Amino acid sequence: MTSFASPLTRVVLVFFSFVALTAGTLAVSAQTISDINKANGFHESLMSIRPNIANATKSIPMPLSKKFEEAWSDAVQGSFDADKMEAAIESRMAGNLTEKDLSDLASFYASPLGKRVTALEIQASTPEERKRKKIDGPKILAELQTKDPARLELYRKIMEDLSSVDMGEAIALNVAYAMTAGMLGAAGKPLKDEQIMGLVKQQAAKLRETIEKNVMEGSAYTYRDLPLDELRLYSAFLLSPAGSRYYDQMLAAMAVVMGDEARSFGHRFFVALGYRKA
Repeated sequence: MTSFASPLTRVVLVFFSFVALTAGTLAVSAQTISDINKANGFHESLMSIRPNIANATKSIPMPLSKKFEEAWSDAVQGSFDADKMEAAIESRMAGNLTEKDLSDLASFYASPLGKRVTALEIQASTPEERKRKKIDGPKILAELQTKDPARLELYRKIMEDLSSVDMGEAIALNVAYAMTAGMLGAAGKPLKDEQIMGLVKQQAAKLRETIEKNVMEGSAYTYRDLPLDELRLYSAFLLSPAGSRYYDQMLAAMAVVMGDEARSFGHRFFVALGYRKA
């Protein structure tokens, strides 16, 4: 375990920086779950997961062996397929929202404000903008303390009302558990559930800190040009029955589906390292 624990910890933190940045930024313009997810840029977000995982090892400040890097690359190619994850998420969400929920979601995002918010969120999810977000997000957030404290407090309120950090942490721990279990299983060294969770929870405080930081920085960057009054209206919509149910259902489905993919990734990674034949 000691040979990969530190790299794994850093990879999980990097991975969930991405998850935190996407949490809560969902937009819709149609009246089925599938159409909603296609209209809101969610598919594009899922497509970003694989390259983010592939590049996660670059954050590890220690030399990695060629074998490690090749095994990581091989494992990534077999996991986190966007189409597969999207289908699984939609299957889990099917029937969990009422027709009124879907109608309310569609009505909001067909409005001028809904379209504006959607455009900002999709723009912020592009590879170029994600790079800028990592650089400019912290700067913008720091400036809000003196330049626009009302906006800062609204970002914080949205994060707290939607339990963004709690949900992000739950997803992170679930995926970290699955990834660790997959690796240990492939290595022929399975541990009891409580032992694996004990290893994962050692990183819980750091994960939570990273998630909160990235949710706030991501919001500060994504909505930087949205007038405060419009941000308040968007906040009210996210907390509406339709908005909150969609958000809750999406994250719950993501937690399970991404956990499954992480377990597969962990298994593939250790098989590629030669710990066990596939």
